[in-house]
Amino acid sequence: MYPSGISQNTEEQKGTFVEVKGYGNQMEGRSRPTFFRGVATVVTKLFNVIEPTRAYFGQKDIQQALLLRRMTRDLLLSHPVPQNLIIVPTTRDPVTSLALSSRNAYLTAHERESVAPALYAALQAARVAWEENASKSECIRRAETVIEKKKREVNGSVDLRLDYIEMNDPDSFEVVSDAVSRRQWEGDVAGRPLVLSGAMWVNKTRLIDNIILGAAHTLGIVE
Repeated sequence: MYPSGISQNTEEQKGTFVEVKGYGNQMEGRSRPTFFRGVATVVTKLFNVIEPTRAYFGQKDIQQALLLRRMTRDLLLSHPVPQNLIIVPTTRDPVTSLALSSRNAYLTAHERESVAPALYAALQAARVAWEENASKSECIRRAETVIEKKKREVNGSVDLRLDYIEMNDPDSFEVVSDAVSRRQWEGDVAGRPLVLSGAMWVNKTRLIDNIILGAAHTLGIVE
């Protein structure tokens, strides 16, 4: 994609780049402010070279997948058309439910089996609270409690740090109000989807995960 190489410093870069403006500064974009500019650019180049009928992206990187679908729509791409950018559910470890990722290779066996799964457990705690019609702030509090409990368990043997757990509108990526509950969010649209996501550091490895609250299939996520 870049046969002559490219500087990682965006201020030094020259040439044409693609930016999905206004949609990449929430969720992962808060921690990685220029990441989606690079993703959008290299994927546009890849689509132009390959002209795929369909493209598949993983739910684990849900913001990336939804941004790329928006990009194909905004730029009127024909290969693939937006509805053929398909989001595939996250594959998980059958025992721990840890989202499978190349980053997991940087974890020790103990970290993979006993520490890293705390992120998904935290998201599940928030999901249960949401289904009980708790406020968003209460859902996040319950999720953070799971991480705090795990931190006490490891007792400093692992540097466990929560980056964020948040709920975002899947269309605008705007943060949902702290006071909103499931019934308020769904309103007259039963199953209206919402993205519950989080990121966590396990020593030097940063892990991400997410759960779709509501009707995931309306976001084009297929089994």
